Amino acid sequence: MSSNLVIRLRAGDDSCFKEIYDMYHFKVFCFVKKYTAQLADSEDVTQNVFIHLWKYRAKLDPNVELEAILFKSSKQEISKWYKKQNRIFSVENEQLIKELDYVQEVDDDINSKLEKIEYLLNKIPAKRRKIFSLHKFEDRSYKEIAAEMDMSPSAVANQISKTLQFLKKNSVQNHELYWFALFFISQAELIS
Repeated sequence: MSSNLVIRLRAGDDSCFKEIYDMYHFKVFCFVKKYTAQLADSEDVTQNVFIHLWKYRAKLDPNVELEAILFKSSKQEISKWYKKQNRIFSVENEQLIKELDYVQEVDDDINSKLEKIEYLLNKIPAKRRKIFSLHKFEDRSYKEIAAEMDMSPSAVANQISKTLQFLKKNSVQNHELYWFALFFISQAELIS
């Protein structure tokens, strides 16, 4: 499958590039995030990885795994970012292999948690889910949500509190909501 994607990408297939981006963006982002200071920096470096992939697509070797290509490019882009920051970055091949294994484990774990959160959010009433999404994923204030939903800010706060209690009761941690929000936002940006 990976070699087929590389062959299509080499041919300049736009839909293939989008497919690769959708498939690997989150994994590359998680890897890059470990080495950059701010989320904005992580996103910039991640974007540069995919820009690099597109720019040099004609030189890609179909016999090399796409994931290996992406993570080698990630290492190079992180290194460039460090140079711009006047810092030194070095990851030896052995350490990079360990990191890739770790990223795969983290990715699998995060994916299962994202699925769990999505499942739980689908179990709450639609209106409460919308209020929670507006607040947590679109960063809207209680007052803004209250105006949109024709409710009082205290009623909005109550609905959000009930949702958080429900999620915590089902073993969802705050940092997991953060990852879900990141995933939710990145998916919304891909759609728009």
